[in-house]
Amino acid sequence: MGLQSFEDGLGRMVEGVFSRAFKSNVRPIEIGRRLIKEIDSNRTVDMKGRRVVPNQFVVRLAPDDQAALTDIESALITELAEAVKEYCADENYHLRGPVSVTIEIDQSVGTGRIDVDSSVVKAGASEIVARVILPDDRKITLGKDTVIIGRLAECDIAFDDSNVSRRHAEIKALAGGYAVNDLGSTNGTKVNGVTITFERALRDGDIISVGSHSIRYEAQ
Repeated sequence: MGLQSFEDGLGRMVEGVFSRAFKSNVRPIEIGRRLIKEIDSNRTVDMKGRRVVPNQFVVRLAPDDQAALTDIESALITELAEAVKEYCADENYHLRGPVSVTIEIDQSVGTGRIDVDSSVVKAGASEIVARVILPDDRKITLGKDTVIIGRLAECDIAFDDSNVSRRHAEIKALAGGYAVNDLGSTNGTKVNGVTITFERALRDGDIISVGSHSIRYEAQ
């Protein structure tokens, strides 16, 4: 499967489903092309002769372009990951772990532009040493289980605050680290002061804000 075949496959999976609802300077097929470029440009050969390629991708878009994707974000990410897996299988590329695609806002990226960061993350690498530090300086070590943040007492991280929804946000493991996702909260979830509308991969030092509370993410 070459580039054209990949585009045809992705087009069948994505464009037909999203074309009528999609209004953006960036189209799904263009994101797919950038992922393929990252894969082909960063392949290496290991000691067993296998062609190893990236399996974790962070797509960075301008705020307006990301906003136009909000309604289809989750489905688009799933389809892109599936298309990448099919492409790698057909090209006989070796993936060291699960394929992960996330989309992030980047204020430095111009409208209509697509930037992609890629990396090779081995299976099980999500078991990094990571924790969150709460406003009262309590430290919670993260593992494989999803951590729910909210107002309900049964939440893993509970805040008695009317500005926090009952089930406000979640932190979950993904290939190579962790991500935070808003759960349809009333007042939204922010990372480093920017409201997120989709799953957002976390980096060491990120500040997650829910209501008036700030949670610091640390990873090694």
